[in-house]
Amino acid sequence: MESRRYEALDGLRGLVALAIVFYHAPIAHPLRGFAGWANWELLVDFFFVLSGFVLMATWRARLVDGAAFRAFVARRFWRIWPLHFVILFAFFGIELLKAVLGDHVALPLEEAPFTVSRSWTALMSSILLLHPLNLHGSTTWNATAWSLSALFWASVIFGGAALAFRRHFERMLLPLALAALLVVAWISPVALFTTFEAGLFRALYGVFIGAAACRLAQSDRFILSGSTGLEIAVLLALTSYMLATGVNAASFFAPLVFAGVILVFSQGRGLVTAMLESRPLHALGQWSYSIVLVQALVWYGLRLGLIVTEKLGRLSLTASEPGEPRVFSFGSPAVDLAAIVALMVLTVLLAAKAHRFIERPFLFSRSRPAEATGPGHALPA
Repeated sequence: MESRRYEALDGLRGLVALAIVFYHAPIAHPLRGFAGWANWELLVDFFFVLSGFVLMATWRARLVDGAAFRAFVARRFWRIWPLHFVILFAFFGIELLKAVLGDHVALPLEEAPFTVSRSWTALMSSILLLHPLNLHGSTTWNATAWSLSALFWASVIFGGAALAFRRHFERMLLPLALAALLVVAWISPVALFTTFEAGLFRALYGVFIGAAACRLAQSDRFILSGSTGLEIAVLLALTSYMLATGVNAASFFAPLVFAGVILVFSQGRGLVTAMLESRPLHALGQWSYSIVLVQALVWYGLRLGLIVTEKLGRLSLTASEPGEPRVFSFGSPAVDLAAIVALMVLTVLLAAKAHRFIERPFLFSRSRPAEATGPGHALPA
């Protein structure tokens, strides 16, 4: 496949990363009341599908023996773990700060420092990328990091399956995806919205669907004219689906919908593809893994800061009802929106630095530059 097609997928991935940042903002805004808002949680499945697509395109021909598999696993680990560890260390620092402040201020926190979801055992499982295996009954520490760990283990299983089935691997992609889907449907109490309960199988479902989409895109019998009209139509179809689905059986179709979008833009020749291939969106795509990790730290730090401000300043900044996810407001919709935009910009700037000083050094030292930095190759959560 031509690199320009991967660049379009890079731009698409950058936009999805920004959408995830916006979704997790703990600040009030009008979209929270719209139908389909909660369905933005399914955007993580876009990354699972795209990762499967890229892994199939990049690694399928190389996974021929045990040495290749070991190299594959090592590169996947060093792709994911360094930045994850740095962000986790920052969360650890915040937990220390909470413990120190708690000696002087009665903070209205849901959990005492270093307990429950941020216990010492949960910290160790996070360091070892084991936290999406339902070891603690909840997400832990960096709550969004379950997806990157699930993706790491799904990638390992992908590589193992490619080596085990060898020439028959392509035929096994859809059966493997179906098997993972059945496990999710059996285990998950919230359909495809599962995280710690069946997150690994959710990632496997998306990865194998993405790999099957890549196989289809590379087939000589697959001809798709990615015109502007088709690109707009598929985005409208995606929007309709995201508005209509919910925590029900319809959510299980999300990876198939995302695979269709990826297929169209992998062949794109229209105006939307040209926009996705622009330099700013391409950069966002390259930073997307950092964006998704950094945003969790930014929003968590904001929550803690506002909680302390409420306590010490005797202010009322909480806009959500008791029992609902905590959302804050600064008293004006315009100010709230400005705060969201400013913090999203901060997140992108921090992510760009994280990509440059943490991701890239490990990528260049652990793998060839073409593998590490090629368009569409980053694997965000």
